[in-house]
Amino acid sequence: MKKLLTLSLTLIGVSQALELRAEPLGKLNLSGALTGYVIYSDNKTDNKKTRYDIGSAIINLSKPAEPLGFTLYAGAYAMPVIGAPLLKTSNYTDLFSPLPIAYLELAPTKGFSLQAGKLPTLIGYESAFTYLNNYLQRGLIWNMQPVVHNGVRVIYTADLFTVKAGINDGFYTLSTKNPKPALEASITLTPAKEASVSLNMLVPDKDAKPNDTANPSNRREFNIVSSYTIDRLSLGFDLMYVYAPKSSTAGVLQEAKASGGCIHLSYDLKPFKLSGRLEYVKDNSDAGGIDLVGLGNGNKGWSITFTPAYTKGSLFARTEFSYVKADRSFTINGKKEQTRVGIEVGFLF
Repeated sequence: MKKLLTLSLTLIGVSQALELRAEPLGKLNLSGALTGYVIYSDNKTDNKKTRYDIGSAIINLSKPAEPLGFTLYAGAYAMPVIGAPLLKTSNYTDLFSPLPIAYLELAPTKGFSLQAGKLPTLIGYESAFTYLNNYLQRGLIWNMQPVVHNGVRVIYTADLFTVKAGINDGFYTLSTKNPKPALEASITLTPAKEASVSLNMLVPDKDAKPNDTANPSNRREFNIVSSYTIDRLSLGFDLMYVYAPKSSTAGVLQEAKASGGCIHLSYDLKPFKLSGRLEYVKDNSDAGGIDLVGLGNGNKGWSITFTPAYTKGSLFARTEFSYVKADRSFTINGKKEQTRVGIEVGFLF
């Protein structure tokens, strides 16, 4: 049979995405971004006061599960976090490889599907990729959460709720010599088209060893995410509770706990969009000296982020102001606060 390939443009989210039709595969969706950024910090958390690098150089190729589909994200990506050291984009990319998301999806019947491969986490409100996020930098709560799992996930969707459950490698322990399993689960209620609330959890093996993506890697995470949209205004909440059980194998000499809450606001004035985030986090003082937040063991603090953005066709630009205030010092020069100003520009498709 002669294979046919046709191209058409469709609007998906904030970008202009290509829809490919190729027999015998059927419909394929192609999207992505090429952006660069610069961030200036008044008080350093590493040896760089100003960091400029690639924000996203990513291609996303996907096929709807009808009944068999797939999703691939490939390229380079940065994941800067407020109050945390600003690494090179290559260092972020090395954490989960240039193919951070790659999974197959089977949907044999309506409302039921099975996913297997490198899956994005169920935990949290913010996206791993900068161009899909409302902010240039992720928040302190995001810094407590997992990003990618290797595993299998079952999804059941009804009119008013969605249930997800699976087995994975927790905090990316498949990258270690001794991977450990973790259980994940999520239930999302959608009482109205404009509103949703989900309860998410991740329970890794007690003895999961730390790796480059997380230390410790045995921490249990319980998360509530909710969102509400009315006309141009979107409101979101992200609540976290983290518990790392005692395990010498996992490097946790005494149990550790942390918690946090975050409010997200965005107002879409197309082509302008104004986004803001206000959060509070607390790392409990534990005898084992484990830091689950990233500001130091036993520290607590709050942050505010304001990000105005402009998107016109494929052109994308935004600026960002962020401020972090903690009870104890967390910067190289011993300061308890940090202000950052950032700019990101590029193209979306």
